Amino acid sequence: MNKTAGKHLVLPYIDQDQDFWKKVRDLCGEQISEVYFPIIDDEIPSGRPRQPEKHLKEFLESGILPVSVLINPIILNRPVDYYTDRVLRKLEYYSLNYRLTGVTLTNLTLGKRIREAFPNLKLAASTLMEITGEQQLRMIMDTFDIIVPPSRVIRDIRLLRSLRKSFHGTIRLMVNEACLASCIFRNQHFYEMSDRGITHPGSLCNEVLELNPWMRLTGGWILPQHLFLFRGLYDEIKLSGRVTLQRPADFFRVLNGYLNDRELMPNEIGGGPASVNIPMPIGTAFYKHTLYCKKNCTSCNVCSDYWTFNAGRHV
Repeated sequence: MNKTAGKHLVLPYIDQDQDFWKKVRDLCGEQISEVYFPIIDDEIPSGRPRQPEKHLKEFLESGILPVSVLINPIILNRPVDYYTDRVLRKLEYYSLNYRLTGVTLTNLTLGKRIREAFPNLKLAASTLMEITGEQQLRMIMDTFDIIVPPSRVIRDIRLLRSLRKSFHGTIRLMVNEACLASCIFRNQHFYEMSDRGITHPGSLCNEVLELNPWMRLTGGWILPQHLFLFRGLYDEIKLSGRVTLQRPADFFRVLNGYLNDRELMPNEIGGGPASVNIPMPIGTAFYKHTLYCKKNCTSCNVCSDYWTFNAGRHV
């Protein structure tokens, strides 16, 4: 029996046929809030490179599971008004033809336009909006129903508690995201990912991680066995991995892990190139320390010592 209860899973669309998605539905359909996919339009940036979509239309038309759409580039390369009518037409089509429940965005102005046109859709403030404090919450409160906290909030339990106290909507934690908690390459990386001319964007933090591999331990991930440390601080969990979980076996391994609190190592959760890339068990005491530490990495050796000790044992 699953330890989780209620509809609180948000899953990435991967390009598989209906039999695959029926298996997902049969496994945990009552717990799935939505399956998210990038907006299908070459002129409207989704914030990600184009993914395989051979089965996408068939999946959307099947209504097997409720869906939401991503429109979340860090920047729009033209004024918002240029995109608004086109976006609204797309959402109208999706609403009439698919089980569309929501939209994930990074742009408040566009969010207001969508809210006016589609008051019944749930609007999620993307993790890319970097919502960390009350001033930002005041700006978005009347528009967004959901916030997806950024990596640095996930690794700072005090900030997360503050958001929980101040935001009366849904808090959605992206649990297997592995971006560095305060990555200085983040904006440029996502800008390049939204460039249609770059089919395979590089990981810009590689050089930094080669010099300081222990930084992989600071990424914004929560292992299934550590979700209990966040009890009461979230309403939904979201899996990333439209690229890293494209293989059904990987998708089901990670999904089952988070459904049933099964122990996984960080290299097993589909977190991407900034993940811990070697088998390394993460002890609860160490992980909890990283949630409460002062982030004084220039004068603290806890993570670097943990990496050095465990990397040598588990390579």
